Amino acid sequence: MPSTDDDGDRFGERFAEFLDSIGLEELTADYREEHRTAESNLEAAFGDAPDLSETPHVAEVNRVNEHRDGSDVVVPVVPAVFEASGEPPRQRVYEVVGTVLAAVHPVFDGADCHVRHYDVQFAYADEAAEAVVYRRVTVDPGLAERALTDSTFDAMALARAVKEGDDGDDGVPPVDFQRFDARSTSAGSYAGGHAAVHAATVAASSGAAASCASGGAGAGAGGAPGC
Repeated sequence: MPSTDDDGDRFGERFAEFLDSIGLEELTADYREEHRTAESNLEAAFGDAPDLSETPHVAEVNRVNEHRDGSDVVVPVVPAVFEASGEPPRQRVYEVVGTVLAAVHPVFDGADCHVRHYDVQFAYADEAAEAVVYRRVTVDPGLAERALTDSTFDAMALARAVKEGDDGDDGVPPVDFQRFDARSTSAGSYAGGHAAVHAATVAASSGAAASCASGGAGAGAGGAPGC
């Protein structure tokens, strides 16, 4: 059934309530300056990308551990939602990942923390536009630095490097566009489902959002309700 503007408003309201329930502001409070800078960089880098539902943004900065030097070990999470149904082209996926890294890595590389990896969470409707598909690409800081400093390292070179480095453990970067369960309380090595829930809510005019409305998308961290 096609979604309406009212559906989109309702999804947005539910997502806002969901963020309140998990205390997302507390998760990112220590990195507001980095968050603002990264958001500005992402806006400038992506502009109005016609194949994405909205400009990717830093949805979370997850604290996953404490470093031996006493500073945080963090995972910045950036959701990206494709407008079209069906799996997106691999090259486009890694163009998005590369653009995200160029916007976000320099910001957090200079912050008073240690980045475990960058987590780009994708959502799109399946071929039948009946269900939401969630996939993620994770990239460690070393590979991110290589991608940004090597002029020969294009999107497909990044894709090959991630694929070669993916050892099958989704909690250890890099991870090559693997499916994950947004309903899981621990999607990977940390609770990273919130961004995926947001990904479905902003696709309110797509089959992904229609599926979300009918219960196809699940909860984020802590078993909180999804859309």
